Amino acid sequence: MTHFNQVANSWDTPEKITLSQHYAKSILENLKNKNPKRILEVGCGTGLLGANFVNDESYLLGIDTSPGMLEVFTEKFKRLNASSKLLNLEEEELDEKEFDLIISTMAFHHLKKPEAMMIKLKKLLAPGGSIAIIDLDQEDGSFHPDPANMGVFHSGFSAEVTHGWSKKAGFTSYNREVVHTISKNQKQYPLFLAIFGLNPN
Repeated sequence: MTHFNQVANSWDTPEKITLSQHYAKSILENLKNKNPKRILEVGCGTGLLGANFVNDESYLLGIDTSPGMLEVFTEKFKRLNASSKLLNLEEEELDEKEFDLIISTMAFHHLKKPEAMMIKLKKLLAPGGSIAIIDLDQEDGSFHPDPANMGVFHSGFSAEVTHGWSKKAGFTSYNREVVHTISKNQKQYPLFLAIFGLNPN
């Protein structure tokens, strides 16, 4: 993850901060639990999305594979109820569970096996918890200029694919909508928000 270490200190641009606020609003509008207390951000980077969920009554854990990104995360949240871990969740286990909300932005296309990750994340949820994933809709592979060196394994995900994740993992609710479109390379790249939920026990 050399690329992310190199860009960590300049990652939080005003545009990205505003966009993360939009994402957080869209997530909360679609959640049954409007006030999640325990939040896990997977592929958290600098915690751009997670920052919108931290308050005096909540706890945020951010996990990432980039030490550079986590240094920025730690500095940003040092006076808040948050912590971070350098962790590759595809290969390692997380010792915390019972999260009300698990969030992830533009990280799933960096996973080797996203479907397996959804099954793993489901086990970390509290009863009635939800997972909110924001990522690229299926694209032609032109979004990333150098996919191999940027750790990209997937050119986005179709609605059929994300619905398949929900069915395979056994979620009780699923919803997907377009939340943003990126203009790049003289093309339009839609980003989706997919929310996977569990009924309370």
